[in-house]
Amino acid sequence: MRGATAWPPSPPPFFPRHGAAMQAYSHIDPAVLFQATGHDLEMFRALSQTYLDTSPAMFARVEQAVRGGAAQAIVHSCHTLRGTVALLGASALVARLAELEQLVRHQGVAAAGWLAETAALVGAVEQEVRRSMREYTGAQA
Repeated sequence: MRGATAWPPSPPPFFPRHGAAMQAYSHIDPAVLFQATGHDLEMFRALSQTYLDTSPAMFARVEQAVRGGAAQAIVHSCHTLRGTVALLGASALVARLAELEQLVRHQGVAAAGWLAETAALVGAVEQEVRRSMREYTGAQA
């Protein structure tokens, strides 16, 4: 049949802004949050912004607990942040926070260098969340 179109029509392809090729996400999986929002792009962006607004204080509590050596505070603050970043599909950060929770529960201390390495990972997650708010359309899910 000449001139027939497929039904339903395919969604338009995703084109990143300014014609740039879309980079893969290596620290988050935006589809996890997008699916959790029921495929609501406005809610996806609102929750992403909420993460950006609240995560610095959450990580500051982790840092303070680790520096103070308060095992219960370390476990609690890691658990709280871990639940939040799990919604972003930030599996490496989730694993790192869970690792510290277990280490502190069993040995009562954080590993040397843990804070600096984790702070770098938190920063990388934050950058990708910002990028996903600009670029992610849900067509990739």
